[in-house]
Amino acid sequence: MFNLIKQGQTFARRLYNNRGHLREDMALALQHAWTLPYLASPWSAEALTRSELHPRSYNNWGDVINLSLQAIVPMERRTYSPGTVACYPEHYAVGAPREKWFFINGICTSPPVAILNGLELAKAFNRPIHLIHTPTSGVAWDLWDSMTARTLRKDGLLGRLAYDVVKEALRHHDKVVIIGHSQGTIVSSYIARKLLKDKRYRHHAPKLEIYCIAGVADSFRVDPHLSAHFGRGVPYVEHFANGLDFFCRIGVLAHLDNTSGAVFVLPNRTGHLLNDHYIPGIWRGEYCNKRSRLYKYIDGNTPASNDYVQHDLNMDADTPDTHAEAS
Repeated sequence: MFNLIKQGQTFARRLYNNRGHLREDMALALQHAWTLPYLASPWSAEALTRSELHPRSYNNWGDVINLSLQAIVPMERRTYSPGTVACYPEHYAVGAPREKWFFINGICTSPPVAILNGLELAKAFNRPIHLIHTPTSGVAWDLWDSMTARTLRKDGLLGRLAYDVVKEALRHHDKVVIIGHSQGTIVSSYIARKLLKDKRYRHHAPKLEIYCIAGVADSFRVDPHLSAHFGRGVPYVEHFANGLDFFCRIGVLAHLDNTSGAVFVLPNRTGHLLNDHYIPGIWRGEYCNKRSRLYKYIDGNTPASNDYVQHDLNMDADTPDTHAEAS
């Protein structure tokens, strides 16, 4: 009982101390609510990837029923993969053993959806993608967890677990790449923040690259001293956003001043789903006119060691003024 009271007091203090941020988030949500109908639109419009919403994308109807129930029914669930399960592209030949790629999913992601996302990323980049699966507790609880993690800075057990997985990978690899989608961008920002504060692992930060897709995080910081020394952001980060994606509009696009890394935007594009609405455009280089570092990994390629976009450079494929187009 004492622990419950103490936890309640701590949470109440968080609410009070972040009341300004809460008001800002509520105002943003109301301001951009008109884009909510576009979250799943267009549906299954791409032949390049398998849609998360199409039953034929999954092995059987059991997977479809499972993912539907997990998204709806509020229930605490365990992670399917704490970085241990890997998705491989077809006909993969072992290569680049000194690098490791992770995917951190967004809300309402059951194991079948996480695997589907991982397989499409593996196909696009022709590399094994290790899943750091954030289990869904149902859409309502997932949204609440995202809000508390983002606005109240309550990072939670899964954020700490993800950091432990990544820091160990940094010890044993020359390069570690994280692709975060939606809620996964909040976890990714926590990993970057934690790494830069960790005296035992901070020196590994130049080996970390983070690519945020459909970002809902309200901030992303890199280290100014390490960045100045290496001549690019440390850790290195890029962001990809659809201009009519509700979560981008209340996330990265509403907080450009607090976001380090190049922000690539397609202002008139809708949709929030990774496979349906983001991977094809990234694959074709549409967000960045084929200039981003992430694009240069497509089809198993490897960018040059100095092939980075300056961390303070914001651009999109259609206009040089990202701030104006995304507002």
